[in-house]
Amino acid sequence: MTASLALISDYATRVVEYAITPAPGASVAHLPRRIVPLAVTGFRLTYISRRGSPWTLQLVTCLGNHAADGQTAGARRGQADHYPGHASTGRPAWLNELMATAADPDAPLPRTLAGFTRTEDGAHRFIACEVSGDAEIPQWHPLNGTTPDPLRPDRVRFTFRAEHGVWRLGAVHFQGPWVATGQQPGPDRKRGAKPYYPTSGGGSLRRAPSWVLDLVARHALPPELAAP
Repeated sequence: MTASLALISDYATRVVEYAITPAPGASVAHLPRRIVPLAVTGFRLTYISRRGSPWTLQLVTCLGNHAADGQTAGARRGQADHYPGHASTGRPAWLNELMATAADPDAPLPRTLAGFTRTEDGAHRFIACEVSGDAEIPQWHPLNGTTPDPLRPDRVRFTFRAEHGVWRLGAVHFQGPWVATGQQPGPDRKRGAKPYYPTSGGGSLRRAPSWVLDLVARHALPPELAAP
């Protein structure tokens, strides 16, 4: 059985969070707000990648407490979203510097105002492909054994997850019509799906055909993104 893949889409997101430790004697970074300023105690950086492009900083979310200038304690938590693609008018200089440096998620951040501790670094990547060929997946029924019409995949989606830069293949999801072996699918064939979870430890690959095992092995890691 053969299965050839053609890329349909490749989309990834990455979220990096930092906590801020103010330097001794340094003032706390504040963002002006409509009523009470936001004393920034951390921030979240959101990146995206399309079709293997380098990470692009989409959003900077400043986290903190609403408090008067020079103070960190406040009555309630708050956040403020800033988009690097928007005009920098009205943003504090320290925030513009942060955005410029954080354009590369792996670059060290400036320490002019405070110390930064990375508390979270997680990513997801979704790669969808068209499947062509005669490869099929027998469907197993607990009472009747294999079903008469196997699944003939024409789409597959790989879901990858990463924590602190370590990637793993979380799921492989096939879709396609139910077609008898040796037959061609008609336009009115019912469609189905078959997911596999290679790293879940639940044995979902136990009855997988050899071509699926080979595909999973060859896609255990996502392709490298382009360099910034």
